[in-house]
Amino acid sequence: MARLSIEEVSVDFGGIHALRDVTFELESGSIVGLIGPNGAGKSTLLNCVSGITRPSRGRVRLDEKVLSELPPASVAGCGIGRVFQHPELVADLSVQENLLIACHRSLGYGLVSELLKLPNMWKAERDAARRVEEVLGRLGLSDSAELTIRNLPYGHRKLVDLGRALLMDIRFLLLDEPIAGLNDAEVAKLRDLLLRLREELGLGILVVEHNMPFVSRLCDRLVVLDLGRLIANGAPADVLSAPKVMASYLGEDA
Repeated sequence: MARLSIEEVSVDFGGIHALRDVTFELESGSIVGLIGPNGAGKSTLLNCVSGITRPSRGRVRLDEKVLSELPPASVAGCGIGRVFQHPELVADLSVQENLLIACHRSLGYGLVSELLKLPNMWKAERDAARRVEEVLGRLGLSDSAELTIRNLPYGHRKLVDLGRALLMDIRFLLLDEPIAGLNDAEVAKLRDLLLRLREELGLGILVVEHNMPFVSRLCDRLVVLDLGRLIANGAPADVLSAPKVMASYLGEDA
């Protein structure tokens, strides 16, 4: 069982304390919701975990490996996948082609093999096509494989972005507001999909989301940030009824 540890992480931008001594853990096979009002530091924390932002103090570890000392590409290579709120896909390529791009770093052949069309190149290409086909089936996108991204509904584009992360052999998945722009049916479908990925692949999932019904039905645990500080960490029902959390979202008077 792998463990992703956020250890006393602080991030300062000049005189602004975006995060202050945030500590919690995420294990493989668990789903944790990261919530808090706007400006609480949620995206900054995801940036720290994925290597985009280096903590001013503290560290992020995957088991015994310190991720906070690595660039984003190396963090991804350790098994950390991130899906952003707005999918960044190649609009004129098909769904299948966008997913094949994600297999590039694991193909394992060089320029000479490509120029000479050596057997290891063909084997790697076949393996990549097989993996893409499996992910398309897992996401329910097999019938859309040949469609270009620009002709794909927004909800399906978000699934393609998720598929790219899955093809990178990840152990932990970071999701930034995954249901933004989705209708009720798509939200229910995504929730079921994430639960299935947790069961079938053993993924640990860290999800930033403002929709409380969604996270309370999806997550095993909620972590709450307010003004860069961790103010609650526990079961959804306990966290959402905590006075500190209610005051953070609704104001002290409420």
